[in-house]
Amino acid sequence: MKNLKIMRIFNIDIQIHYSWWIIFTLLAWSLASTYFPHYYPNYTSQWYWGSAIISALLLFFSVLLHELSHSLVAKAKNIKVESITLFFFGGVAGITDEEMKPSSEFQMAIAGPLFSLVLGGIFYLINQANGNGMVDAITFYLYQLNFILAIFNLVPAFPLDGGRAFRAILYAKYKDLQKATRIAANGGRIFAAILIGLGLFSILTGQGGGLWFVLIGGFLYFIAGMSFNQVVIREILNKISVRELLTKPVIIDPKMSFNNFQNKYRNKGIMNFVIQNKRYSGILNLHKIKFSKNISKKIKLKEISLPVSQIKTISEKDNAYKAYKLMTQQRLSLLPVLKKGKIIAILRQTNLNTRLDWELRFK
Repeated sequence: MKNLKIMRIFNIDIQIHYSWWIIFTLLAWSLASTYFPHYYPNYTSQWYWGSAIISALLLFFSVLLHELSHSLVAKAKNIKVESITLFFFGGVAGITDEEMKPSSEFQMAIAGPLFSLVLGGIFYLINQANGNGMVDAITFYLYQLNFILAIFNLVPAFPLDGGRAFRAILYAKYKDLQKATRIAANGGRIFAAILIGLGLFSILTGQGGGLWFVLIGGFLYFIAGMSFNQVVIREILNKISVRELLTKPVIIDPKMSFNNFQNKYRNKGIMNFVIQNKRYSGILNLHKIKFSKNISKKIKLKEISLPVSQIKTISEKDNAYKAYKLMTQQRLSLLPVLKKGKIIAILRQTNLNTRLDWELRFK
């Protein structure tokens, strides 16, 4: 399921992960049914739901501003930020420079919690100065949440901001990103396990908030492991040239009908082909072909292939990690290698994965 792009700020695409909608609904329900009735009794259900929805939306913007603070520091360091994806408990910035200086990563990491502290202070001042019931309730919730968000993110557990700052310090000390990430990620897993344990204890003893601890802990545990694996993969594939993994493509005339194509290539054991002549170059992925059988005799391969002009391609001089990223971003199982606008070779995902598996097992 794709992320939903909702806006563009400072040339950065702002996207929402589909899971955010689930937690937004749960959060609004929790605030309307439990939190606000506890702290502000004797109001109507409409008042509680209005306060809850506005609070949930403003919390969303608080998280957005938190993530933007990271990104703006990155841009000030001449680090390109393409997007921000907001999840249910935070966000992820799409930063292209994955090997930044430790000092840059430290400043980026610490910017988010510092901004949340400032934002929490603003909501606190509004809360203290305002006597309106709904504004008082909303700002009461938001100043607490922003302070909690800041303090929580300062914990030195990767991938939290404090964990990223901790990794930057370790990277500066050891000059080894993989070692620094492993130590910081292990801290993240331990912290996540503690949160899950506290959550389960709260659920078993009938105390409130246990489910949130379990969800947050599970999310952090997963991301910590995934982030470390990503660093390992990057370090391995950065050392491998695309040239080592290339294969000669099966080239087919774009004017061939799909019916003739089936008869000739159905027993070749491959699902991806290069469709090319002097005027056209494209990729045919049979996994993505969907049409009725009665038109297969008439349709030409050019009509159902993906033009090279719509693909971010690679060259023989690139490393395997660049190819890995482009495959992942474009959801492709192969990438063409171009020379003077023509496909001269292809890199299959199976070749890349097999080489990565060898390196992980026998390095």
